[in-house]
Amino acid sequence: LVGYEINPALHIFANCRRLMTPRYWSSTQFYMRDLWKIQLHQYDVVAVYGLSPIMKRLGKKLEEELKPGSIVVSNVFEIPGWRVNDMNRGKGVYLYSVPECFGGKK
Repeated sequence: LVGYEINPALHIFANCRRLMTPRYWSSTQFYMRDLWKIQLHQYDVVAVYGLSPIMKRLGKKLEEELKPGSIVVSNVFEIPGWRVNDMNRGKGVYLYSVPECFGGKK
């Protein structure tokens, strides 16, 4: 498992959390990198803890880079223009299946 964070404080928090709760995070590596410069083609599952202002741009990046069968899980904010799996709507966690989430755009 790999995590990317550009904010130094959140990067430190993620690494501390990994060290303090190794049962859940021991196999995860967190890198301080700019998400917009990372290629996401190799990932099958993407968990997003992004804020509302980035979600539209992030949705475009994910749509361009993820392969069919990939899963995107977004915490709190929906990805504009994407179709959420109905079973998760309104619970603060949004689950998307690629390419079905694109609503016929691809």
